Amino acid sequence: MCLSRVYLKKRDESDLVAEEVAKVIDDNGTIRINTIFGEEKELEGYFIKEVNLTENFLVLRNRGDE
Repeated sequence: MCLSRVYLKKRDESDLVAEEVAKVIDDNGTIRINTIFGEEKELEGYFIKEVNLTENFLVLRNRGDE
């Protein structure tokens, strides 16, 4: 089973938000992240910038940083 990592892109650096991510939902500007361990996170004002299925990661970016 391949699970993903989620990163926040802030200008020239990225911060790890979550690992072992099983589900990501973009709900009109709110990103909902669920891990296989039952951890849930909500990030408001972000959008999905990149999804890399080969490397198993997603990159989120704040709408204000576009």
